Parts: sequence; C-alpha cells; structure tokens
Amino acid sequence: MVITWNEIIELNKRVKENKLDYKVHLSDACGGQSMWIESLKPDNSFADLDDLNKLIEGYFTKIKAEIVYSWDKKSFWMKDRSF
Repeated sequence: MVITWNEIIELNKRVKENKLDYKVHLSDACGGQSMWIESLKPDNSFADLDDLNKLIEGYFTKIKAEIVYSWDKKSFWMKDRSF
C-alpha cells in the first residue's frame, strides 16, 4: 500500500483537531515510505505520545492499512511494504 500526501494531510488535520502538538511527516524513497513524528511543543517533549499513537493507529485502521512502529514509537511504516 502506498500512503499519499493527502492521507498525511488528513492525519495531521486530525492531530490538530485533537489538540495534540505534533506533526507527522512522510518520507518517500526508493526503499519505501516511512513516517516520523515531530513534536511541536516548546520543550520538544513527547509526553502524550501514547495518545497520538492511538490516533495514528485508528486512522490507519480506518483506511485499512497496518503500521509498525520503531522502538521509540516516534516513526512508523506500513507493515506490508509491497506496492
């Protein structure tokens, strides 16, 4: 599955609506896509990262995509990386 820029825009809109101070970025390269999370908090903290991850998981479940997180939960990618 390929994630589109529009899906990332929609996800970031939901993040903002839920008053979570983060932004999700999409990196797209020959090896595949990955997403990473930027904290927009003044202290650059990730205190409520679990809330954000639940929102992200819910969004990708809705569009029928399964994601896998990195060890620190600050980046993720599609479980099925085939196109």
